[in-house]
Amino acid sequence: MNQLMSALERSGLYEQLTNDLTEEQSRRLSEFLELRAQWSHTHNLSGPRALTLLSTDIADAVAVWLCTNMSRPLVDIGSGSGVPGLMVACLAPELQIHLVEPLAKRCAFMKTVAHKLGLKSVKVHRGKWPNIGKELDGVIPISRAVVSPEEWPLLADQPRVFGVMQMLAHHRPQWPLDHYDLVQSVNYIDPEGGSRVVHRWEKSL
Repeated sequence: MNQLMSALERSGLYEQLTNDLTEEQSRRLSEFLELRAQWSHTHNLSGPRALTLLSTDIADAVAVWLCTNMSRPLVDIGSGSGVPGLMVACLAPELQIHLVEPLAKRCAFMKTVAHKLGLKSVKVHRGKWPNIGKELDGVIPISRAVVSPEEWPLLADQPRVFGVMQMLAHHRPQWPLDHYDLVQSVNYIDPEGGSRVVHRWEKSL
């Protein structure tokens, strides 16, 4: 709990929360981090440095949650160790979330966490976007590290997509697609250093 609050205070996100995190939200996030630490001893869930940046993971997940369109399914592409998608599910268990990951061990981890934490609205897909989830419609994809910021909107843009979410740090290229409108942004500070922003774009009416 102290770790969560410390990360949010340092990121400036605590002030953006309309209410404090509930006990259940904090419990699920803490249990997620504990399970990930246990699995990382024997499984390759992410890069070695990535798993040590807990404050960044917490801040990123909360920022995505604050920027999410709660009426649309979220698709986390290249979910890896579950950041941000599985952590967003800890905050919003009612939100339909699809986690897309090609590696079997990482998929097994995310399925285990979803089961243990009772996250019934989470579905794990083993594969790569856009080859999986073709039955999904009206979704909003997000990815933290699959491709470069320049390539991401082009990869995410598909006929079945309702909108696209961006996670950006210091490198912030111009948005390349003219049939989208920027509808929401959340600015914050990475507790490990540097400014960050999450944008939500939705297709123009």
